[in-house]
Amino acid sequence: MASFAPVYHPPNSHQSFLTREQKRERKRKRDAGGGGDDDDEDASSDEQSPLPKVEDEDEPRVPHPVNKTDPYYVAGHPREQPLLGGNFPHAAIKEARQTELPIEEELAQLNPPLFVPKYTPQDQHGSLKRRHLDNLTAVLHQCMLRGDWERASRTWGLILRTEVQGRGIDVRQNGRWLVGAELLMRRNQTLEQRQVRPPSSSSADSNLQRSDDGDDALLPVIPDEGFKMARGYYERLILQYPYLQRAPHSAINALAIYPALFNVWMYEVQSRADRARRKIGVSSQLDPEHDPGHDDQNDEVERKKGFNQIRNQELQQAVPIAQRMDELMLNPPYDNSSELLEQRGHLALWLSEMHRDMSKIYLESLSGTSSDDDGPPINRYEFRASKRWHEQEAKKERERAKKTFQQLADAKVDVPEDIIAFLREDFEEVPDEEDSG
Repeated sequence: MASFAPVYHPPNSHQSFLTREQKRERKRKRDAGGGGDDDDEDASSDEQSPLPKVEDEDEPRVPHPVNKTDPYYVAGHPREQPLLGGNFPHAAIKEARQTELPIEEELAQLNPPLFVPKYTPQDQHGSLKRRHLDNLTAVLHQCMLRGDWERASRTWGLILRTEVQGRGIDVRQNGRWLVGAELLMRRNQTLEQRQVRPPSSSSADSNLQRSDDGDDALLPVIPDEGFKMARGYYERLILQYPYLQRAPHSAINALAIYPALFNVWMYEVQSRADRARRKIGVSSQLDPEHDPGHDDQNDEVERKKGFNQIRNQELQQAVPIAQRMDELMLNPPYDNSSELLEQRGHLALWLSEMHRDMSKIYLESLSGTSSDDDGPPINRYEFRASKRWHEQEAKKERERAKKTFQQLADAKVDVPEDIIAFLREDFEEVPDEEDSG
């Protein structure tokens, strides 16, 4: 039988131990067989012989035979260290893959989530929900185009209750927050017949509103309750999504919602005033050069009186808007918002025009041509003070408009040429004619 060098080499300490064991084994055999001195001589000769002695085949070369299926033996792994596991080395090590999540998913897993990721189309459940949401959105816009506001409101409710991957719909995405305010305003709107006076009123027809085709038309009328609900909706959005300095470029926040709130508020005041003027058959301004005939004198006086009252109410309702905007624009970032600055400039021009109209009304009262009564005014001093106050307010609002539009021009924002030309004109005060009589 061929002899191979053992794979396992014992250390020196084990070598001396094996030698001693072999000597004891030979001595035990000699004592059992009675070899005597010959055995001693043979043993001494064996120790002194340079040739190796061939041992019996049944005798193991080492006291502890090596198991060739031992994992330590197969891998050459030191026994002082534990194995790697996973049936190593007879099978490959299954390393646990540490999947690195994208930053979007890490932000989405926070509580509360700081980012809503766009889900991949592989998710069948989420894909069906998104398809359902797309269909509801199409139905919503189709109902709005047809003017079916009741059905559009029910569809909007279904959209708000839809959840994709356990997350509700964010109304700030894709302009949905504007759709909600529009539905609140127009859900209970009515249609009103446009009033057009007969052509016998001669030049007064130029002051009456007509449709483009010359026939009577139905005008949508938004109720005051609709405007109130829309403004309350924007107020809640401002509280829910305030402007945060640590995230200035985040999604829709109060900086974008405030212009929409003031826009609806100004539209409410103008719509209410226009609706009242249509009832008495006048436009936004009366023709100062119109001289009605004797038959229409009483009718013209009543219309002028109603116009003055409506103009005064319109001014009183517009002043709180300016006060709210002035308080808001005292602090950044609202003081540099281009949308708010543009709105404040147009509001200043609107207020200046109404103050001038009220100044003219008090001038007519001082001159004795007022339509409020047939005789001279009772308190001329009070009328004179009111006239001058309205003139000062008109001048102040005009200066505010100049300053605002100049700030927009410095910020490289386009300003209409007609507004620039209008502001360059000198402000003409209403002449004081109370002493002319």
